[in-house]
Amino acid sequence: KVLRQIPTCVFASYDVEWWAQALMAPIIGVVVSCLVFKSNCEGDNYCIHGPPLIIACTLGWLVHSILHLMVLVFVIPLFSKPQLEKDPNAGMTYESLSSTVPCSWFTSNPVYCLRSKHHYKHSPPCMFYRPGKENVLKRNKAIGCFYEGSS
Repeated sequence: KVLRQIPTCVFASYDVEWWAQALMAPIIGVVVSCLVFKSNCEGDNYCIHGPPLIIACTLGWLVHSILHLMVLVFVIPLFSKPQLEKDPNAGMTYESLSSTVPCSWFTSNPVYCLRSKHHYKHSPPCMFYRPGKENVLKRNKAIGCFYEGSS
């Protein structure tokens, strides 16, 4: 039911990706720690027992986590796009943006649309946004709906 009420979600930003990679650092560190533990006394490898083995596993986890985060902070930004000097949308108002984008908080909220029609009796009421049905949206500046669907 929730997916039917939410028109679209966009989680494609560098911040989301960066935090996902940062949260993976300790998890992959556990894999490194397990690798240190499992390779103990295998063949001609090192053979340690007791607390030094626990310290070695913890050290493997810690070194990996630190290196992973250092690569994210210092190496990955070297390959990113340069930041823009000026924001191209610096002077844009909500009205000017909302007149070009059909989906807004108002039009994607079914409760707001119902209240607009039945409780407040706006004319025209706020119409519920559905992808592909942008042409039914009507402009009403008084309630924050600035998109006008073309018929």
